[in-house]
Amino acid sequence: MQTTGMKSWTIRGGLSHTFSVSIAPVIPVPAPRPKRRKVPWLIALAVTVALGGLAYFFTGLENAVDEGPRERPIACSEAMYAMGWVLPDHASGQRCTELSGLAGHTQSGTFRMPRADASPWLASLPGERNRPDGVGSDSVVEQKEGLALGILRPPGSLEADEVRVDVRWEDEDTAVVTFETFDY
Repeated sequence: MQTTGMKSWTIRGGLSHTFSVSIAPVIPVPAPRPKRRKVPWLIALAVTVALGGLAYFFTGLENAVDEGPRERPIACSEAMYAMGWVLPDHASGQRCTELSGLAGHTQSGTFRMPRADASPWLASLPGERNRPDGVGSDSVVEQKEGLALGILRPPGSLEADEVRVDVRWEDEDTAVVTFETFDY
């Protein structure tokens, strides 16, 4: 007799009867697992936190869009320092602002300085020069009404892509300097 996985015994009784009994191995059936009730709650908690975070983000984003960019006055010396520059001596009438918002961080300002010092001051400003056609070696553009200069990526801590400086002659002795940073 051939059995696989089963045990077989032959029992002989007194009346010459032969009985064959096959006993199958006992395979334990695992008890049913208790239902995990914590998993749905953990999933629900994770989904709630994720949705709450998204709602907070979009509410804050909506408020930032509603408020628009924030403008605050700053000292012109602080603005110049952020670009790696120094405010010229004898600068007066300073009005500088910092604008921050979703579009980036920029600074702008205006001040007056002696007209005779404007060209040397512009030529001394560090940074990669934007060299339009027909300008001198210092990249300062001379015009009838004043001077202009473009600096790409100024060396200071302000992460601006470009600074444009415009100098307009106010009178024989005074120049009005206007600058603006651009963060592309």
